[in-house]
Amino acid sequence: MELDMGEVGRLLYINKIIEKLKCNKGESTLISIVKFFIFFAIIGVAVEFFRLQAFQSTIQTKIEIIVQDALELSVDDRYRMDRLSIIDSAEAEMQLFDLLITDLNLDNNLSPMAGSVLQTPLVIESITIREGSFTGSGNNFYNLEYPSIRIRGHTHQRIILIPFLDESLRQIEIPFNVYIENRRYN
Repeated sequence: MELDMGEVGRLLYINKIIEKLKCNKGESTLISIVKFFIFFAIIGVAVEFFRLQAFQSTIQTKIEIIVQDALELSVDDRYRMDRLSIIDSAEAEMQLFDLLITDLNLDNNLSPMAGSVLQTPLVIESITIREGSFTGSGNNFYNLEYPSIRIRGHTHQRIILIPFLDESLRQIEIPFNVYIENRRYN
């Protein structure tokens, strides 16, 4: 069996690699390469965690502001004069959806449009609107219960810095749970 020069060269090259892996210097090089990849994987996971945490905080804050604005815009002016905070729940819900669509740059199905901070549709699991109640007599009225809105839901965010995850695992659910009570009447 005769070997040509190309095969001899490849066999010599493979033998050199095997010798380097057998010697201590080769082992330390291999271990260093493995440590390098593990180090970058850990950094990628940490950066992704903080990025998703910041996104969740941003969404939570934006929705808190939207809910507060919806409550404030829905306070019935007839009661404001008596220093009461009472809302119309239908008006509050309409204001809430209008502000969500406008401020988060969503379409009518709560799906993101160009320029939105969201990547996937906003899913609202529940909305609870309390109109508020009051009592009193003559010119002395006061709130027993203040108007409030509680909204729960989630959206999804794509994990981008951890490429070794399966595609089905690369979408993470970002929940929000907001409760705002309006104690202002003026």
